[in-house]
Amino acid sequence: MILESGPSGLILVDGGARIAFANEHAEEMLGFERGELLGLPIDALVPNRFRDNHPEMRRIFDLAPRERPMGVGRDLLAQRKDGTEFSVEIALKPMVVDGQTYVLAVLVDISERKRTEDRQRLLIGELNHRIQNLFAVIQSVALSSLSGERSLREARDVFVDRLQSLGRAYTLMTEQEWRGAPLRQILASETSAFADRVTLDGIDVMVKQNAAQSFALLLHELTTNAVKYGALSAPEGSIAVSWKVERDLRPTAFVLSWQEDGGPRVAPPTRSGYGRKIIEDTMRRIGKHQIEYAPDGLKYRMEAPLDKVGWVIDDPSL
Repeated sequence: MILESGPSGLILVDGGARIAFANEHAEEMLGFERGELLGLPIDALVPNRFRDNHPEMRRIFDLAPRERPMGVGRDLLAQRKDGTEFSVEIALKPMVVDGQTYVLAVLVDISERKRTEDRQRLLIGELNHRIQNLFAVIQSVALSSLSGERSLREARDVFVDRLQSLGRAYTLMTEQEWRGAPLRQILASETSAFADRVTLDGIDVMVKQNAAQSFALLLHELTTNAVKYGALSAPEGSIAVSWKVERDLRPTAFVLSWQEDGGPRVAPPTRSGYGRKIIEDTMRRIGKHQIEYAPDGLKYRMEAPLDKVGWVIDDPSL
C-alpha cells in the first residue's frame, strides 16, 4: 500500500534485469496498463538510441552497487510504451530480499521542470541579446550625439531625447511581451506633444522587435526636424502621416508617407546630420526611401517588404 500510494514511480528490478514490481504511478507515467511491465527487461524503458549501451552501464553498477542518483551532470530520458521520450530523474537503491539481489528504481517525471528551465535559458539568451543590441545602439547614439559642433549642453539634450525615444519603444515592446510594437503607438508616442497637429492614418501594423527601435529613432528624427525647422516650428504647421500595405506588389510592401504643410519655406540642408544618417541606415537595412525638400513642406516616403517590417494586425480590406 505504501509503495502504491507514493508520489514517485517505483520499479523493482531483479538480478536478471527484469521488472519484478512496478507501482501504478510508474505504469501510468510510462503508458502501460496494470501489470504489463512485470517481466519486461528494464532495457525496454530506455530510449532506443541508448539501448545498446545500457547493459554495460548495468554491469558497471553491479560491480559496486550502492544507493545513488543516476545521470548526475547529464539529462536522462525514459521511453514510454508508445515510443515517446520524456525527462526523468532516477535514484537507485540495491536491496537483498530472501538472498536475492534487487535494485529499486525511483522515477520522477521532470518534463515540466525541464520545459521551464529551457524557457528560462531561452529568455536569458534573448535578454542577453537585447542588452548587447541596446548597448550597441546606445553607443552609436552617444557617439553621434556628443560629436560635432554642438555645445556639451546641447549634445547632452540631444542624447537624452534619443534615449527617451528608445525607452518608449522598449516600453511598447514590453507591453507586447517583446513580439514587437504597434506602429500607430510608436507614432503617437513620438508626436504626442503635437497630437492636434499630426494626423495618423493607416491600418494596424505590428513592427518587428528588431525593427521597432529603428522605427522609433527614425520617427523621432523626423519629428525633431519638424519641430526645429519644419511644419511644427510654425503655429499653423501640420503633418499628415499615412501608411498602407501594397498587396499587389511582390513581395507585399509596406509604404509610409510623411507630409509636412504650413511651415516655413523648406530648403535642402547644407550638410548631412545624424538624423539623416539614422533614416538612411534604417532604410538601407530594410528597404528604400525618398526625402523631398519641397518648398511647401518636407515629404518623406519609405517602402519596404512587409516581412522585414512586421505584420498586419487588422486589415479591413481582407
